[in-house]
Amino acid sequence: MHARATTGLLAVGLLLHTVTGCSTSTPTPTATHMNSRKPAASTTATDQLTGTRKLGTGSHWSDTDIDGSPIGGTFTALSYTQPARLDLPNEATDFKNPTWAILEVRVCADVSSTPILAAQTPWALEFPDGSRLNAPLLSGSGVPQPEFPTGDGIPVTAGTCLAGKITFSLEHGTRPSTVVYTHAGHDPIEWAVPKV
Repeated sequence: MHARATTGLLAVGLLLHTVTGCSTSTPTPTATHMNSRKPAASTTATDQLTGTRKLGTGSHWSDTDIDGSPIGGTFTALSYTQPARLDLPNEATDFKNPTWAILEVRVCADVSSTPILAAQTPWALEFPDGSRLNAPLLSGSGVPQPEFPTGDGIPVTAGTCLAGKITFSLEHGTRPSTVVYTHAGHDPIEWAVPKV
Protein backbone atom coordinates (compact mmCIF):
# COMPACT_ATOMS: atom_id res chain seq x y z
CA MET A 1 0.00 0.00 0.00
CA HIS A 2 1.00 3.59 -0.45
CA ALA A 3 -0.40 4.67 2.90
CA ARG A 4 1.97 6.09 5.44
CA ALA A 5 1.41 6.76 9.12
CA THR A 6 0.97 10.43 9.97
CA THR A 7 -0.77 12.30 12.70
CA GLY A 8 -4.30 11.12 13.41
CA LEU A 9 -7.73 12.59 13.15
CA LEU A 10 -7.00 14.90 16.05
CA ALA A 11 -4.81 17.04 13.82
CA VAL A 12 -7.48 17.07 11.12
CA GLY A 13 -10.09 18.09 13.69
CA LEU A 14 -7.87 20.95 14.82
CA LEU A 15 -7.93 22.31 11.29
CA LEU A 16 -11.50 23.50 11.65
CA HIS A 17 -11.42 24.77 15.22
CA THR A 18 -11.04 28.41 16.04
CA VAL A 19 -7.64 29.75 16.88
CA THR A 20 -8.49 32.22 19.64
CA GLY A 21 -5.55 33.63 21.51
CA CYS A 22 -3.67 30.34 21.29
CA SER A 23 -0.85 31.59 19.15
CA THR A 24 1.32 34.57 19.81
CA SER A 25 3.91 33.83 17.15
CA THR A 26 3.74 35.18 13.63
CA PRO A 27 3.43 32.82 10.66
CA THR A 28 6.73 31.42 9.42
CA PRO A 29 8.03 32.73 6.11
CA THR A 30 7.77 29.29 4.48
CA ALA A 31 4.29 29.89 3.09
CA THR A 32 2.88 32.68 0.98
CA HIS A 33 0.13 34.91 2.42
CA MET A 34 -2.15 36.74 0.00
CA ASN A 35 -5.48 38.53 0.10
CA SER A 36 -8.55 36.44 -0.61
CA ARG A 37 -10.14 37.08 -3.99
CA LYS A 38 -13.47 35.33 -3.37
CA PRO A 39 -14.74 36.05 0.12
CA ALA A 40 -17.91 34.30 1.24
CA ALA A 41 -19.83 34.29 4.49
CA SER A 42 -22.29 31.48 5.04
CA THR A 43 -22.97 29.87 8.39
CA THR A 44 -24.64 26.72 7.12
CA ALA A 45 -22.63 23.58 6.46
CA THR A 46 -22.06 23.62 2.71
CA ASP A 47 -19.47 22.44 0.21
CA GLN A 48 -19.75 23.92 -3.26
CA LEU A 49 -18.96 21.64 -6.21
CA THR A 50 -19.19 17.97 -5.44
CA GLY A 51 -17.25 15.25 -7.23
CA THR A 52 -13.74 15.36 -8.65
CA ARG A 53 -12.48 18.78 -9.72
CA LYS A 54 -9.77 19.96 -12.08
CA LEU A 55 -6.55 21.16 -10.48
CA GLY A 56 -6.83 24.88 -9.85
CA THR A 57 -10.55 24.72 -9.00
CA GLY A 58 -11.35 25.72 -5.43
CA SER A 59 -13.84 24.07 -3.12
CA HIS A 60 -15.69 26.41 -0.78
CA TRP A 61 -17.12 25.26 2.57
CA SER A 62 -18.79 27.07 5.41
CA ASP A 63 -20.05 26.07 8.82
CA THR A 64 -20.75 27.36 12.29
CA ASP A 65 -17.81 27.10 14.68
CA ILE A 66 -18.19 25.61 18.17
CA ASP A 67 -18.70 29.08 19.64
CA GLY A 68 -21.47 29.91 17.13
CA SER A 69 -19.36 32.17 14.91
CA PRO A 70 -19.07 31.63 11.16
CA ILE A 71 -16.12 29.62 9.87
CA GLY A 72 -15.38 28.86 6.26
CA GLY A 73 -13.04 29.12 3.36
CA THR A 74 -11.81 27.67 0.12
CA PHE A 75 -9.35 24.81 -0.37
CA THR A 76 -7.56 24.51 -3.72
CA ALA A 77 -5.09 22.00 -5.14
CA LEU A 78 -3.34 24.32 -7.60
CA SER A 79 -0.89 22.04 -9.42
CA TYR A 80 0.84 18.66 -9.33
CA THR A 81 4.34 18.05 -10.71
CA GLN A 82 5.88 14.57 -11.11
CA PRO A 83 8.75 13.95 -11.48
CA ALA A 84 10.13 16.93 -9.61
CA ARG A 85 13.82 17.74 -9.30
CA LEU A 86 14.75 18.01 -5.63
CA ASP A 87 17.92 18.15 -3.61
CA LEU A 88 16.87 15.60 -0.98
CA PRO A 89 18.77 12.47 0.09
CA ASN A 90 17.27 9.04 -0.57
CA GLU A 91 17.08 8.61 3.22
CA ALA A 92 14.19 11.12 3.16
CA THR A 93 11.96 8.51 1.50
CA ASP A 94 10.65 5.05 2.36
CA PHE A 95 10.82 3.86 -1.25
CA LYS A 96 13.69 1.84 -2.78
CA ASN A 97 13.46 3.54 -6.16
CA PRO A 98 11.88 6.92 -5.38
CA THR A 99 10.51 9.63 -7.57
CA TRP A 100 9.54 13.01 -6.16
CA ALA A 101 6.37 15.02 -6.65
CA ILE A 102 5.24 18.49 -5.62
CA LEU A 103 1.65 19.39 -4.83
CA GLU A 104 0.96 23.13 -4.70
CA VAL A 105 -2.05 24.09 -2.57
CA ARG A 106 -3.88 27.15 -1.21
CA VAL A 107 -6.22 27.64 1.76
CA CYS A 108 -8.31 30.85 2.03
CA ALA A 109 -10.46 31.99 4.94
CA ASP A 110 -13.72 33.83 4.27
CA VAL A 111 -13.82 37.53 5.20
CA SER A 112 -16.21 36.83 8.09
CA SER A 113 -14.61 33.55 9.21
CA THR A 114 -12.88 32.84 12.46
CA PRO A 115 -9.26 31.83 11.76
CA ILE A 116 -8.71 28.38 10.26
CA LEU A 117 -5.54 26.30 10.39
CA ALA A 118 -3.59 25.45 7.26
CA ALA A 119 -1.43 22.32 7.48
CA GLN A 120 -0.15 19.46 5.31
CA THR A 121 -1.92 16.80 7.38
CA PRO A 122 -5.32 16.77 5.57
CA TRP A 123 -3.74 16.44 2.10
CA ALA A 124 -3.14 13.05 0.45
CA LEU A 125 -2.61 11.39 -2.92
CA GLU A 126 -4.96 8.60 -3.99
CA PHE A 127 -3.94 5.90 -6.45
CA PRO A 128 -6.08 4.02 -9.00
CA ASP A 129 -6.24 0.99 -6.65
CA GLY A 130 -7.85 3.13 -3.92
CA SER A 131 -4.78 3.31 -1.68
CA ARG A 132 -3.66 6.67 -0.29
CA LEU A 133 -0.34 8.29 0.49
CA ASN A 134 -0.67 10.92 3.22
CA ALA A 135 1.43 14.07 3.13
CA PRO A 136 4.83 13.03 4.55
CA LEU A 137 5.29 16.34 6.43
CA LEU A 138 8.72 17.01 4.91
CA SER A 139 10.23 20.40 5.65
CA GLY A 140 13.58 22.11 5.79
CA SER A 141 16.64 22.20 3.57
CA GLY A 142 16.12 20.79 0.09
CA VAL A 143 12.32 21.05 0.18
CA PRO A 144 10.87 23.36 -2.50
CA GLN A 145 9.78 26.76 -1.23
CA PRO A 146 7.43 28.13 -0.20
CA GLU A 147 6.64 24.97 1.74
CA PHE A 148 3.14 24.48 3.12
CA PRO A 149 3.13 24.35 6.95
CA THR A 150 3.80 21.11 8.80
CA GLY A 151 3.03 20.29 12.43
CA ASP A 152 0.03 22.05 13.95
CA GLY A 153 -0.21 24.41 10.97
CA ILE A 154 -0.51 28.17 10.66
CA PRO A 155 -3.65 30.23 11.32
CA VAL A 156 -5.21 31.80 8.24
CA THR A 157 -7.11 34.89 9.33
CA ALA A 158 -10.32 36.26 7.84
CA GLY A 159 -9.98 37.45 4.25
CA THR A 160 -6.48 36.03 3.70
CA CYS A 161 -4.96 33.00 1.98
CA LEU A 162 -1.96 30.78 2.52
CA ALA A 163 -0.30 28.96 -0.37
CA GLY A 164 2.65 26.61 -0.51
CA LYS A 165 4.14 23.33 -1.72
CA ILE A 166 3.88 19.82 -0.28
CA THR A 167 6.64 17.39 -1.25
CA PHE A 168 5.79 13.70 -1.74
CA SER A 169 8.02 10.72 -2.46
CA LEU A 170 6.56 7.83 -4.47
CA GLU A 171 7.83 4.56 -5.89
CA HIS A 172 9.19 5.12 -9.39
CA GLY A 173 6.59 4.08 -11.98
CA THR A 174 3.56 4.95 -9.85
CA ARG A 175 1.32 7.99 -10.27
CA PRO A 176 -1.72 9.07 -8.27
CA SER A 177 -5.08 9.56 -9.92
CA THR A 178 -6.48 12.01 -7.37
CA VAL A 179 -5.48 14.64 -4.80
CA VAL A 180 -7.66 14.35 -1.68
CA TYR A 181 -8.31 16.89 1.08
CA THR A 182 -10.14 15.51 4.12
CA HIS A 183 -11.44 17.75 6.89
CA ALA A 184 -13.54 16.70 9.87
CA GLY A 185 -17.30 16.77 9.43
CA HIS A 186 -17.20 17.24 5.65
CA ASP A 187 -16.96 14.96 2.64
CA PRO A 188 -13.46 14.59 1.15
CA ILE A 189 -12.59 17.07 -1.59
CA GLU A 190 -10.96 15.57 -4.69
CA TRP A 191 -9.01 16.87 -7.69
CA ALA A 192 -8.03 14.77 -10.71
CA VAL A 193 -4.30 14.38 -11.35
CA PRO A 194 -3.68 14.64 -15.10
CA LYS A 195 -2.24 11.55 -16.79
CA VAL A 196 1.15 11.93 -18.38
